[in-house]
Amino acid sequence: MVSIPARLTMASLRATRSKKFYVDPAVMTERLPRHQRKSMTTPPWLPTVQVSLEHVGDMRCYRIEPRDGAGDTRILHLHGGGFVEEPQRHHWRFLAWLARAADASVIMPIYPLCPSADHRTIIPAVADAAHTYLAGAPGPAVLSGDSAGGRLALELCCGDRRLRTEPDAAVLLSPWIDLTVSMPEADAIDPDDPELGIAGLRQAGRWFAGNAPPTDFGPVDGERLSALPPTIVFTGTRDVLNPDARDFVGRARSAGATIRLKEHRGMFHNWIMHKIPEASRARRELEAFISERLEERGSHLRGRSTTSKGSMQ
Repeated sequence: MVSIPARLTMASLRATRSKKFYVDPAVMTERLPRHQRKSMTTPPWLPTVQVSLEHVGDMRCYRIEPRDGAGDTRILHLHGGGFVEEPQRHHWRFLAWLARAADASVIMPIYPLCPSADHRTIIPAVADAAHTYLAGAPGPAVLSGDSAGGRLALELCCGDRRLRTEPDAAVLLSPWIDLTVSMPEADAIDPDDPELGIAGLRQAGRWFAGNAPPTDFGPVDGERLSALPPTIVFTGTRDVLNPDARDFVGRARSAGATIRLKEHRGMFHNWIMHKIPEASRARRELEAFISERLEERGSHLRGRSTTSKGSMQ
């Protein structure tokens, strides 16, 4: 049963024409300046966290931490928006929650967007941020991404720009994995998805591919997926990206990856970031996963320390 707040949120998404932006490539092109306003990269007032601006090369990165300080955990989050939108207010609110829930430093890079940039610029930019913040993390390191940021996270885990140091966990929220949106089941979901549209996603995918065939960024093959760290995937059945997320999890499991699927019926794209009861339940699942991974990391380190001391004696 979908809650009334969730239904109202979906109605609001349609009313504010989020759907039309992704349904019609011509509308997407026309409205790009509005969706790429620099003001969107300025964090709103977030009373429970402190936000600081840092740089990796020329790219701005925002560090979000609890006001009373963060623990040793670092989370690099790659925001969604189809590679054509800057982070929205729900991204900032969600990352503020995540910083507190995980007692972590959460870093969000403001990477270049399409169509001015493509994969040749975007992937190296986020790879530089990941190497900077995760490779030198004082404690556990988590790589996170929503929507298009989920595909970027996969490129860093399984692609040509693979991280030198494997994260302790990966979090994929409503991920856009196949940029060609090739799963036929997505066509049936498209009319009921309140936010995304297949035609606009494919246009954004072509921009991201740049000089390469868009099929180069289609489904991730099984051999590459064996490189995944322990991963959790959240997806809703009212999201056109849902069939591909399910297919991806199946491929990853066949490749031997440790991966969990959290599929929520009736939920829309990135519902986990909204103020609805279903989001609260999903965030509890995410918090439990991160806590479990951090505890496993701590046990592993303690075990290594004990072994080392024993061998020295």
